[in-house]
Amino acid sequence: MIQPLLLRLLIVFCVALSPTVVMALDAGVSFAVYRTQDGKPYVEVNLEIAAGSVMYRHIDSVLMQASVDVLILVKDGEKVVNFEKYTLQSPLVPVPEALLDVKRMAIPPGNYTLEVSVQDVQDATNTDQFSSPLSAVLDGKIALSEVQLLRGFKPDNSDSPFSKNGFYLEPLPFNFYDRSATLLAFYAEVYQADKSIADAKYQVRYVIEKDAGNGQRVLISAGIQEKNRSAMDAVLVQMDISKLESGNYALTVELRTMSNELLGARVCTFQRSNPYLGIHQIGLTDAELQHQFVQGLDEKALVYSLKAISPMMLGDQSDELKELIKTADPKQMRYFLFRYFAEQNPNKPEEAYYQYIAVANAANNKFKSGFRYGFETDRGRTFLRFGQADDVVHVEDEPGAPPYEIWIYYKFPKTGQNNVKFLFYNPSLAGDDFIILHSTARGEIKNPKWERELYKRNSREYTDDNYQDATTVQRNNGRNARVYFEDF
Repeated sequence: MIQPLLLRLLIVFCVALSPTVVMALDAGVSFAVYRTQDGKPYVEVNLEIAAGSVMYRHIDSVLMQASVDVLILVKDGEKVVNFEKYTLQSPLVPVPEALLDVKRMAIPPGNYTLEVSVQDVQDATNTDQFSSPLSAVLDGKIALSEVQLLRGFKPDNSDSPFSKNGFYLEPLPFNFYDRSATLLAFYAEVYQADKSIADAKYQVRYVIEKDAGNGQRVLISAGIQEKNRSAMDAVLVQMDISKLESGNYALTVELRTMSNELLGARVCTFQRSNPYLGIHQIGLTDAELQHQFVQGLDEKALVYSLKAISPMMLGDQSDELKELIKTADPKQMRYFLFRYFAEQNPNKPEEAYYQYIAVANAANNKFKSGFRYGFETDRGRTFLRFGQADDVVHVEDEPGAPPYEIWIYYKFPKTGQNNVKFLFYNPSLAGDDFIILHSTARGEIKNPKWERELYKRNSREYTDDNYQDATTVQRNNGRNARVYFEDF
């Protein structure tokens, strides 16, 4: 099973300019035993050196580099079966970054011990070690390799040491997914299914369970793939972990027959950090806020951003936001803004903010009014809340009516309704400030007398003899609003 050297939070990123600021060498090691096309075993060892734990030396005034000596031993008792000894160097970089490497070593079938030792070239006292049992037993039955956790993968046919079976696989030796991670990916290989099962197909099942303590686990998510039996097959899967709260987890991968008989299984553990999930229920310290994107926004940008999200506020939140803008407390404004976008995307609140502000800027430009921001108008608010309409009917010269627009959503995102329409009009004829008059969307403004209001310049041309109850007007003189509303 792939085992991380240390299951803990990654060390704080620091710029190591001298031995006094270097922390203990922090090496993450994971491994898996695979087989070649002709069935011979080999071990793949993935190594990561945390950036802040190794000494970086300046090469010039801008660039720096780190180096570690690496010794990998595969041992049968005290006998060394295979080994790799080399110096791993980082690229030339302006700031420290983690060192990543992968080595593949042929081994005979059998049971061994894997030992990995690393030493900072710049500081011989800065070392780390790893040791684990390693099994490469071939018994002729269907077999599942160890499960390799990945940061991610992408199609790639290069000769990179990280490429395999047409994909670039970025390993995750520390088995730790930080708050920016939204997907868990893993890779494994299945051998000898063609000789071990009678069915034409078999299943690969995978589940994520949370460690609840006292040996108990809680099922979080699961998935399944069907595979055709073959001599060798690769399993490459990604699972959504954006809503996975902080904690310790286990990933179990099973091979099963189509009738659900268990053929084999592997388990690997990982840690997840998701500190802003459910942020409305937890506190956020001043120190944490200092490192967030909101810290770089001045008061003007804060007010603009808060007004931009006002269309998304409902009930008490809307009142809270109005009061916050009125009091103009930068600290509280930053907290409110960060909390909102952390709720939208706990993994990448900064990315969620900039994506939203880009849309808000577009709404401001498109629906700009001389009285307020474009996203504060009724059309701007509707645009931000529900997106761009599929079709728009714009009318400026209809007899007896002020300029008006009808927005049509073929599939309304909020309620799932079909052919939802919004009617905006400009009764004051001032600027371009259209206001909403009527909508067919559930939960939005409904005005059964909207046609009467739109054509109120001709106050006697109603289709109902009862002036008080009339809702529609005569369709003479080119009045087309109801045609657009009902027939479009």
